[in-house]
Amino acid sequence: MDQILIIHLTDSDGTIYQTIIDALKDYSIHSVYAIPTTVLTFGDVEIYPEQRRVIKAGKEIHLNYGEFSILYCMAQSPGRVFSREQLYNAAWGEDYELGTNTVDNTIWRLRNKLETDPKHPTYIKTVFRVGYKIEK
Repeated sequence: MDQILIIHLTDSDGTIYQTIIDALKDYSIHSVYAIPTTVLTFGDVEIYPEQRRVIKAGKEIHLNYGEFSILYCMAQSPGRVFSREQLYNAAWGEDYELGTNTVDNTIWRLRNKLETDPKHPTYIKTVFRVGYKIEK
């Protein structure tokens, strides 16, 4: 009887995956597929882009579409400064309208959800007169 085994796990160094494959080595296995999961991390925050999930210190943090999109954009390039225009475009795919505070409000909400002290952020930094960046 043919059976299919699907295992979904986070295994940063591949040791769990290899242990499973080693345990099954005596069985007739027709094919093995390892689909890598991309995880972006900074501090105690983990971002799982394929599932649009964010985990902070082991607890899932619920983000809306814009919050996740802006966070993911910045987390892909830690240290890089993004302008409000770039972040707005990354989140909503539209041209940024001068005078709108949508990005600033989204950053404020992200800090409240992810930072220990949102008024003195550790991760989501403001670069005066330029924009925002993620610090690792």
